[in-house]
Amino acid sequence: MFFNTLFRPIFAAALLLLAAIPGVIGAPPESVDLLFVAASDAALQPLVQRLSEPQTERIATWTLWTGKIAGKSVVLARSEGDPLNAVAATTLAIRHHPPRLIFIFGTARAHDPSLHAGDAVVSASFVAFDGIESPRAEIGEGSHPLNWGVLPHLLMTPGEKEVAVDSFPADAIARELALALKPPHGRIVAGVLGSAYQTNREADRVAWIREHFHTSCEDTESAHVAGCAALLGVPAIGVRVIDGTEADAAALALQFAEAWK
Repeated sequence: MFFNTLFRPIFAAALLLLAAIPGVIGAPPESVDLLFVAASDAALQPLVQRLSEPQTERIATWTLWTGKIAGKSVVLARSEGDPLNAVAATTLAIRHHPPRLIFIFGTARAHDPSLHAGDAVVSASFVAFDGIESPRAEIGEGSHPLNWGVLPHLLMTPGEKEVAVDSFPADAIARELALALKPPHGRIVAGVLGSAYQTNREADRVAWIREHFHTSCEDTESAHVAGCAALLGVPAIGVRVIDGTEADAAALALQFAEAWK
C-alpha cells in the first residue's frame, strides 16, 4: 500500500492486467541493460531511431520498443504523462524485460527559482507531492490549500510491513554519471524531481509545495515511475529539462546510454 488511497488501485490494476495476458506470468523474462521511460512519442523517437536490432511489442494497449543503443540492450516505454499509465507501462516493461536501471526523462516546470529554461535537473531523489491532507472545515468555511498537510506514502516492505516514506531514492552511481551529461542549453544540477497529476501556476502554491516537499521542479509522472521501481526492486535515475523540448531531454538520454556501463 504504497500510494495514498487515490493511487493504491493503480498497482492492483497493473497486476490484474499481467494476470489477464496469456503466457505473461509463466514466460521467462528477457533482461535488458536499460529501461527508458518518457511521456510521449516525441521524446522517445530520437531513441527509437537509434535502435539497432529494433523490435516492437504490443501488450494490451501499451507499446514497448526493444533493441540496442551504443551496444547496450534497451527497452523504451511510453508513460503518457499520467501516473496511472506510467505505473502500468513501467510494471509491464519490468516484468517482460527486467532492467538493470530505469532512466526516466522529459521536461518539467521549475519550483526552484534559481533554475532557468534549458537547465537540467538530475534526481537526487523523487517525491510524489499528491499526498495531502486537509484539516476539517464545515460548509461555508471555505477551502485553504496553503493550510493543508503532507500525507506520506506507505511503502510495503518484506513481511507486509508498511513504512511511511516521503521520497523515493535515485541510484547514486547513475546520478554521478548523469551529472556529467551536457545539456544542449543551460547547466545541469542535482535536485528533487517532484511529480503529481497537476499543473501548478500559482506562485504561492508552488512555493508551498517546494517548502513542504523540497521540490526542484514538477512533472506529472517521474516520481510514480520511481516509486514503481522501488516497489519492484529496480534502481532508477531521472533527468528533467526545465521548460525545454522533448528533443533536449532525448539528447541527454542518448548521452547517458553512450556513457553508461
